[in-house]
Amino acid sequence: MKTYIQKPITLASLLLLTGTSASAIDFTDQGEYVGSSDCIACHERFYELWNTSHHGKAMQAFSGAFARTLVPMEEEIQIGDVKFIIELNASGGVMHETGADGIKKTYPVLHSLGGKNVYFFLVPLEKGKLQVAPVAYHLHKKIWYDSTGSMVRHFNNGLTDEALDWTDRQLTFNTACHDCHISQLRKNYDPETDSYSTTWSEPGINCEVCHGPAEAHIKAAEDAAIKGEKLVDLKLLTFHGDLNALQRDATCAPCHAKMTPLSRDFTPGEMFFDHYDLVSYEDPDFFADGRDLGENYTQTGWMANPCANAQELECIHCHTSSGRFRFKDEPNKACLPCHQKRVDNILEHSHHTAEDNVSCVNCHMPMTAQAHMHRSDHTFRPPSPAASLEFGSPNACNLCHNNPEAIKGDFHGHKKEDMEWASKHVLEWHGTNSGAPLLELGGIVQSCRDGAWERLPEIIAYLDNPNCDQAAKVAILRLLNNCPSPEKWAAIQKQLASKFEWVRSAAAASLQYDGSPETTRLLLTATEDKFRTVRIRAVAALLGRDQAGYTDGQRKAYDAAHEEYWNSLIIWPDRWSTHYNQGIYHDRNGDSQKALTAYDKAIGLRNDVIQPLINASMVHARSGNSTNAYELLQKAIQIEPESPMVNFNMALLEAEFGKMEDCEMHLRAALKAEPQMAQAAYNLGVLLCQKNNDEGFQWLKSAAELVPDNWNNLSSYIFFLNQVQRTSEIEAALKTAIASGRAPADAYFALAGNYQREGRLAEAVEIYKKAKLSKTLPMDAKRYAAQMEQQLRSSM
Repeated sequence: MKTYIQKPITLASLLLLTGTSASAIDFTDQGEYVGSSDCIACHERFYELWNTSHHGKAMQAFSGAFARTLVPMEEEIQIGDVKFIIELNASGGVMHETGADGIKKTYPVLHSLGGKNVYFFLVPLEKGKLQVAPVAYHLHKKIWYDSTGSMVRHFNNGLTDEALDWTDRQLTFNTACHDCHISQLRKNYDPETDSYSTTWSEPGINCEVCHGPAEAHIKAAEDAAIKGEKLVDLKLLTFHGDLNALQRDATCAPCHAKMTPLSRDFTPGEMFFDHYDLVSYEDPDFFADGRDLGENYTQTGWMANPCANAQELECIHCHTSSGRFRFKDEPNKACLPCHQKRVDNILEHSHHTAEDNVSCVNCHMPMTAQAHMHRSDHTFRPPSPAASLEFGSPNACNLCHNNPEAIKGDFHGHKKEDMEWASKHVLEWHGTNSGAPLLELGGIVQSCRDGAWERLPEIIAYLDNPNCDQAAKVAILRLLNNCPSPEKWAAIQKQLASKFEWVRSAAAASLQYDGSPETTRLLLTATEDKFRTVRIRAVAALLGRDQAGYTDGQRKAYDAAHEEYWNSLIIWPDRWSTHYNQGIYHDRNGDSQKALTAYDKAIGLRNDVIQPLINASMVHARSGNSTNAYELLQKAIQIEPESPMVNFNMALLEAEFGKMEDCEMHLRAALKAEPQMAQAAYNLGVLLCQKNNDEGFQWLKSAAELVPDNWNNLSSYIFFLNQVQRTSEIEAALKTAIASGRAPADAYFALAGNYQREGRLAEAVEIYKKAKLSKTLPMDAKRYAAQMEQQLRSSM
């Protein structure tokens, strides 16, 4: 059989886009950080506004005065087999822990976090760790409760969540949650001893976090006062004078985003995507339609906000710099002047009466809660009960009508009859197409999550839909990583030319697995993008590729971006994911020993996650060390016995050791957890067919249909069918593959060849014609098909 090589898809040269990027502001001339107390003399009013705000009190000492604001805890809270109680006293308080064995421990309560809805508390653990206590305080209800239990997410898609142990590293303040609660942090982590000597200038988010060091400003103000002159050069960063709207929003974003930091040197005035990446709807903490399920901290929703994307709205239009809502008493004024007509006719527009006292934000920024913390939807999308019916997400109508507890508690879903009632009214008021864009978005995202790749043409087309905002594009691009079809590559390449840097970065990351020359060229161009996130994702996708053909300019850009990428991998040495990602980096660069060292460090920091165990086992397996690989997978399967990836890799090793019954058991476990895992279906099919078990044919058929462009899957199915002379099924299998539009050239030529041997020349001609007209086959395969079609026609 002739071999055909896939040729790269050609795309017009990628433009160097981008939006606005900004260099780091040099604060050298502003001197040292002095603390907010030095601002009082000249800015007493602003200091008081800040000091009493949630920014100012993002963290505060658990003092005697603070303790007196709390209702004493009268009864212990039992979490598992352990009981906890916080005892308030004149100097603050202590937490008592009583284990199942009766052993008691006492921890001083040092700090409180939050204050808008709840207080979390910090207690000291060994090696300088500050740990979030397992007991929290609800400000409005004035009750104590299980903090870790409250953080459990209520998924509606088969996923499950469980409470963390309170000593889990994800709840270690030094590791996970410091930057947004204190000012001028110095983590002082020692990787040799896995210990901290963390310090900070003051608790809360102080003036200098946003304005930079104030020493030079204070001296200049004092000198001007002595001379009786007006202070002209403030020697201080001013929000309105020095920054544009995008820069101001970017200053707020890091603390209000579920993000991945890529540097440790963000300063006000720089752009968010020069220092961070951001999750989108690919994450299960979002419903498929983009509504919040877990705690997502606003920024992702803001990226889908049409007013913000049109650059007609910024954070401080609605919020003061201390975080307060400017329009608390007249909330509809927040929507002026752009929506004057709607505001003037709010009753008609909302279909509510004056007595209902409905405001714009009630419907367009519905409030829900997770872990008893309120959050408002910042997409500004209209309410869609129809989307709630489809995806289980919250909607503003039903939050008020029969589900108000979701606003201040946790959202567990609306009742079906309530959603149907609300949807009926919304459709009557706003037409049958009301909510259609949200239903379309959610349907596309859900299809990607479910692996419904038969909808790939619709999914690809949706990327160019005007309703597909940048958050949706990013989610789809990331979810396409699970799609096996090569048809996706051209669509992903196209997104490298997006005007949104977030989209470009997601496209670059998704192109890692397309090794075509065209993709390599486009990724090299992306290493010169204005935004660091794009450059980092591009160079990461290029790792391991042959650099022989790079020009001097391309190599220079690659090297610079590569340095940025490596720096992004070393900034958090106290996080297991840092070392895990370093392991991937070294593995892709062919350095197995460094990869194993990094994976071992990740396992040392976190021995209850499976990813570094799986990756380390694969490195050992490739190096011929099957015993070590097997031991690591045994540890992984103890952690997640139902993991499809662990079971699949375990099955391969069991087969290598000749333990075929165990191999079959693990393959079945993998397929039970992930029925669309084509590799597992293929291997189970081959295993069973070799044992003359008819069930094997079903698994091979499934593997062939799941990935119709994989000739190995299809040809193996045909091979075993041929052995038992089930020839009619061979024809059906080849037809199914060709009908998918994704069949490889070999499938066309195998079927046409069979027709020729059987004398069914007219049918063979039709198959060659289909191959000739295929949109997915390489050009040399199509030429061969055209030649064969012509040859057969002339012989008929």
